[in-house]
Amino acid sequence: MYAFSFSNRLPLRLRTWIIKATDGLKGLPETAPLAWLVAPSPSNLGFAVRTTCAALLALTIALWMEMDSPQWAPMTAWIVAQNSRGQSLSKAKWRLTGTCIGAIAGVTFLAAFPQSPWLLFPSLALGAGLCCAYATFLRNFRSYALVLIAFTCTIIVLSAANQPDNVFMIALSRTTYITLGILCESALALLFAPRLDRVAKQEICTRLQDALCGACRSMTDLLLGQQDGLFRSQALMGSIPSLADQTEFSDIEMGPHSHAGDHARAALGAISTFLSRGLTLHIHMQAAAPLPDTFQTLLRKLSLLLSQVPNQIKSDNPVGAAIAIRQEFTRYRTDCLQRSVDDLIAFEQLRIQSDHPTQAMRDLLESRILEAALAKLLLELDIALAHFIATQTPVSKDHFRFDRHPEKDFTLALNNGLRSAAAICIGGLLWEITAWPEGSTVAMFVAVTSTRFSSFENPVQASSGFLKGAVWAAFVSFFLVFWILPEQASNETLLASLFFPMLVGGLALRAPNATGTAAAYNNFLPFMVGPANHTRMDEIMWFNTTPAVVFGIGLGVWAFRLVLPFDAAAERWRIRRKLVRDLRALATSETAFSTSDWIARSGGRLAQIIRHAGSKPDAVTEAYLAGAMGLMSVGLLVLRLHHVLAYKDLPPELAQPLRAVLHAIAHLRGYSLAPAQTASDALEKLLAATLKEKNLSTHLELTRAVSSLEVMRKELAQNAVFLDTTRRFHVPSAQKIP
Repeated sequence: MYAFSFSNRLPLRLRTWIIKATDGLKGLPETAPLAWLVAPSPSNLGFAVRTTCAALLALTIALWMEMDSPQWAPMTAWIVAQNSRGQSLSKAKWRLTGTCIGAIAGVTFLAAFPQSPWLLFPSLALGAGLCCAYATFLRNFRSYALVLIAFTCTIIVLSAANQPDNVFMIALSRTTYITLGILCESALALLFAPRLDRVAKQEICTRLQDALCGACRSMTDLLLGQQDGLFRSQALMGSIPSLADQTEFSDIEMGPHSHAGDHARAALGAISTFLSRGLTLHIHMQAAAPLPDTFQTLLRKLSLLLSQVPNQIKSDNPVGAAIAIRQEFTRYRTDCLQRSVDDLIAFEQLRIQSDHPTQAMRDLLESRILEAALAKLLLELDIALAHFIATQTPVSKDHFRFDRHPEKDFTLALNNGLRSAAAICIGGLLWEITAWPEGSTVAMFVAVTSTRFSSFENPVQASSGFLKGAVWAAFVSFFLVFWILPEQASNETLLASLFFPMLVGGLALRAPNATGTAAAYNNFLPFMVGPANHTRMDEIMWFNTTPAVVFGIGLGVWAFRLVLPFDAAAERWRIRRKLVRDLRALATSETAFSTSDWIARSGGRLAQIIRHAGSKPDAVTEAYLAGAMGLMSVGLLVLRLHHVLAYKDLPPELAQPLRAVLHAIAHLRGYSLAPAQTASDALEKLLAATLKEKNLSTHLELTRAVSSLEVMRKELAQNAVFLDTTRRFHVPSAQKIP
């Protein structure tokens, strides 16, 4: 009777204990140590299980097909697996493309230089350097495809160096492994990831909701004169290029006929313009203080409306909320424009009544400038909301396209090409001099590591976890090879033995701050285990191969510290020189940039500064961000002056001061307050002319010029040290800006 009662209570007690343990783990924060392993989220666990099964399926098929190196198939499955289906599909496509081209290049190189290592390795290094250099100009996995060409070619050449007659079969085999791994990962991901279009649509919605909420919060602080608005604007503008790049993967998931990604990128571009105009307005309000009472009333109302946007846009019906927000802000923008017209009428009445400018006329002019700026600000928000609505409610026969090509950084491309070429030469030279039997393996993984990370801005930081992951893979493979796998007599038990180590790697791939380490662990574990049909890797083979792999990866990582090592301070200085050079070019030419192009390029530079700062930005980084934002505002105002001059409504004596300002900026060298002084002199002259001008068209153009000069003189004075590219930029000097 007792045994029967105990057997009834045992499942109940076990179930209660599991529920309590699970509830306890649910409260564990994601950043807690090993939280990714003991309390993974359902999505992370599903990703790990799915990808592990895909890798083992690829290995099973490779073993069934009697392939000579079946470990490459599961390695590819892990390499292709990404956080989203769009990323996986894009990486699979470009990996297959890069592998096929690299295989052809490998056969060509070996045929061109048979038994000629002193010609072969420099040629390989040159080809890899060119691929890695050009990869710097591309975005996302298109860059990865060029990297694949480089190290696939190198792997095939090194694998066939001792058997050149079999180079074609080696190239064909490698292409087969890659294709098999891609197909297995894609099949299982497609099976367990239905309704991709709905998921992608929701991801775009969430991404834009967060950006809109951040922009409205930043703008609220800017309009109220709070310093937090500047920091939020800098961070958001720095993240927008990355958000735009991520939209490409949602495009893939939604299918070729959807234009939601184009609208999303257009919305992010409008948000950037919204923030830049808000920053300019913030500076203008500081320069025009004290503000007119009527404008302060407008600001309070607008700040209240903007503060309510995050709660509205995050509601259950974001499209309906966006439509309502557009209607509300359209009324507000119309009110701003109407007030501006009323101020213009009142200004004209005062000008008729008085022969000399009065303070009331100055107040009306300033109010009209600020009200017009508010109307332009709200127009950009309206454009962003319109594109947000278009991403969620597509219209028929939509042919909208929006994309921007990244800036081509030739200096970075040259550095990347030289790094990868030097690393491959080092690996080949080591093999040739030592005649190490595993020297080809070392050279192979030197090439894999150096080309994989050479296209990164900071390859030292990007590859820091790669060597750790290889060491972890070697550690786990040691136990598998020496203790577990020798006892496995069938492929089924082999797969069962690999399941748990791969599952842990899949969970680690989703862990915070462990992506690089986990990626290397997952990639190299199958290679170090060396599964095969009729043999198992023994101790001698493991000691010959695995240390060579780890040494090759370590040598590749070490090459980044030896050849043109990354220096964050030097990179910031180089970015500052490019910012100043672009500003001078903008002042020289009327067609150097459009407004959107200038904002996009400036946002990219901000993103670079933030990336180089790491996880803890210091005071110098904050000063660089402030200087970059200031130069972005000056550039926008330079474009406005070009537009004023292009209309040719100003008489020569009034156009000349504007040309003098542009000339002072274009010929700026070293530390100088001349541009700020020139802008101040031009402002004084044009302001007096504006208050007296009777022609309405000329008066409006003068008003645009005055509004630009009021901000420019302050920004040029505050950033005089930042504009001095003849010396390094230091915070103590920046604090003494006049």
